[in-house]
Parts: sequence; C-alpha cells; structure tokens
Amino acid sequence: MTSPPGDDLRQHVPPYVALVRIFAVLGMSAAAALGIFLLLVPAWIPGLIALACTIPFFILMRLVEGTAESPE
Repeated sequence: MTSPPGDDLRQHVPPYVALVRIFAVLGMSAAAALGIFLLLVPAWIPGLIALACTIPFFILMRLVEGTAESPE
C-alpha cells in the first residue's frame, strides 16, 4: 500500500550506462548538427559523412545498454 503499483518491476541501471548514454547523446547531437549545417552550406560529402557519424554513437549506446540488461 505504501509503494507505487509498478515498484517491483523497477530495474537498477549501473552508473556507467548513464555515462555512456550522456556521451552517446552528445556525440549524436553534435554529429547531426554539424551534418545538417554542412548540408545547408552546401558541402554534401562532408555533411553526409558527419550524419553517418551518428550511427556509431547509437550502436555504442545500444551495446552498453544490452550488457546492463538482466537476462530473462
């Protein structure tokens, strides 16, 4: 009665996952902003390369989150 109804389902995430998430979001946003800026300049090839640099940050974030998930 004192705990909220989904409290037993709460999972604890290790601190390194939060740090990697912050790093990945900063990296993705910086690469995307630079890519959009370069596409507007128009520097097509460097802009597309900068936009493609967002993918490794996303993959890094998913890999680290996958290691922190508890097996079912």
